[in-house]
This record gives sequence, C-alpha cells and structure tokens, in this order.
Amino acid sequence: MGLEIELKFRVMDHDQVVSGLVRLGFGFKGAVVEEDEYLNAPDRDFAKTGEAFRLRREGNSQLLTYKGPRLPGKAKVRKEIELTVCDSLDDSSRLLELFLALGYSPVAKVSKKRMIHRGDWHGAEVTVCLDTIEGIGCFVELEQLAEESMVDEVSVRLANLAEELGLSEPEPRSYLGLVLRNAQGKA
Repeated sequence: MGLEIELKFRVMDHDQVVSGLVRLGFGFKGAVVEEDEYLNAPDRDFAKTGEAFRLRREGNSQLLTYKGPRLPGKAKVRKEIELTVCDSLDDSSRLLELFLALGYSPVAKVSKKRMIHRGDWHGAEVTVCLDTIEGIGCFVELEQLAEESMVDEVSVRLANLAEELGLSEPEPRSYLGLVLRNAQGKA
C-alpha cells in the first residue's frame, strides 16, 4: 500500500525556504497551477470518514485522486491513489459531469500555484512544494511516498528537514479544510 507522508507549514512567504533548499542542494523541478474540484460521495460523507476525492486540472491533464483517512502520528499519513484520466479540457469537464450524474456532489474548489523542488535528504528523495493557495496564503509541504513499514523513518526524515529549513509549527488541516473554514470566516 502506497502512503503519502507529509508535513505542511504556513509561511509568510517562500523566500527563506527557497534559500534553505538551495543551500541543501534541492533542485527546482518546475511550477504548475492546480485547480482541484473536491467531490463528496453519494454513499458516505467524506468529511465524516476523513477521506477526500478530487479531480485535479494541471494544464490540459486531469488527475483523479482518492485520499484515505489520516493515520495516527505527527506527520500526515494517508493512503493515496492517483491516476491521470484524460489529457484535454473537453474531457475534464465531461469527467466532472459524469461524477455529478453518478450522484457525487461538489464540495469546494482549491486553486493553487505550486513550485516543486526535489532533493536527497538523509538517503531518500524528498519533494518540497511551495504552495500559494488562492484566498488562504503561502504554505510549504514536505512529502515522500513510502510503504507502511517506512512511516516512522520518513516522518523523522521530514521533521529533520523541516527543522533545517526553520519550519516549526505544522499545519494539520488540509487545503480543502482551510478553504472551507475561510468560506465560513474562520481561517
């Protein structure tokens, strides 16, 4: 089972983190704009089960992602299944139409500008995403995909990297959760 292990931090801006990444030998891998449409299932409430289901538009590509409930621990650990389902804007709007016809309901949209960096940290490749979320602010995500047997090791690795980058207070909420709270005036 592939798990996404992640630590997320709110920051005022990304400048200090970029300087730290350069110092540590992380390389810039590109920038993307991601438009996420979160959906709720017709047979259960993902807000209650801790799951997430989204359609992500990245350029002309559309990705379908399921995230399982969060597992216990300091780092955010969740099962993640993701696949590219189409490569045209026409197909992506039709894909959303298909899910709506099946009874899925829209929850919220999350728009993000993401700068991706990767590097070797303590013997493993780690991805660092510098995110700017529309209406919410700037964040840094440290993440690595791993098997269940590696969760503790990866969690420690990410915590060490966060400390090295001067990041100290993890943000436990998802971007979806932050967007929903902001819509209610509570972010």
